[in-house]
Amino acid sequence: MPADSAEYTGSGAEMDSGGPSGALGLTNHPALNEAHADLERHLFDNSEAREAVLEYRNAAFGQYFHDRPIFTLAWPPSLYIPSEANPATYWFSTPPADHLFRYRWTDPAPSVSTASEKSGRLFSWTNVSGLNPSYTGVAGVGVRFAPTPSLSTVKISADVDLVAESRWWYLVGPSAGYANFSYRGTVYLSVWEISPVTGLWELQRPFASRVLFQHRESGQGGTAIQSHHHAFDDLSVRLQLQRGHAYGIGVSFEVEVGYECHDRNGRPYQKQPGDDIRLWASMLGSVSSISVSTETVWIP
Repeated sequence: MPADSAEYTGSGAEMDSGGPSGALGLTNHPALNEAHADLERHLFDNSEAREAVLEYRNAAFGQYFHDRPIFTLAWPPSLYIPSEANPATYWFSTPPADHLFRYRWTDPAPSVSTASEKSGRLFSWTNVSGLNPSYTGVAGVGVRFAPTPSLSTVKISADVDLVAESRWWYLVGPSAGYANFSYRGTVYLSVWEISPVTGLWELQRPFASRVLFQHRESGQGGTAIQSHHHAFDDLSVRLQLQRGHAYGIGVSFEVEVGYECHDRNGRPYQKQPGDDIRLWASMLGSVSSISVSTETVWIP
């Protein structure tokens, strides 16, 4: 039976009626078609045949054969890592210097909070066990980025792994009155424009954030240390950035413990001898990489 018969089912399977609209290798190529026509016009003209054949050869090679792509293990242009990280755990080659973490910061400074652009490790800490006014701790690391296009939309993301811990423990004497406590731990992914004149950083919007813990307590009492592990790489933000501007891009861990403690007369409560107060929070972990990729070029 002819192979083109619609009834032929040599494998016993049913045949589908669909298929490509034409042969894959026989598409229309104007340059090659012109070379074909010129070739055949001069097949028996010795004075023109050689030139026509060479033109045909060049057109055929150009249409059907292409140079193999260059195999490269160059560092991915979107990938930024801690400055002393082992590149072999990320890619096959060594990153350029401008693709390493460059900045670190803590707030308040100085504080127990720490940040390392070398390792990407962050530790943010706050402690108000003395009923002291300082109740926020921040630690962050970042990179410097200078866009190439005049105007483009850039997607920024980060790979984060951390443990968040907090403690509420408030056992005080009979003179204490109303007490209220709030806890919060947040990861921020932000972009700042760096002034070429003053060096100051101006926060750009939007920025991305993820609240990892948030709760309230009131009165006297206490709980065991609350501990939670978080790992994610889907925290991201998109912004339009301009050539000729320098930007700082970074990840921050921020912890906060707020409180309102009064005595029975409504005045701020002062810690007394014998009081057992443990009010603190921390976030410790690492930012193993920051990704900065150009999604759309609006003005080259």
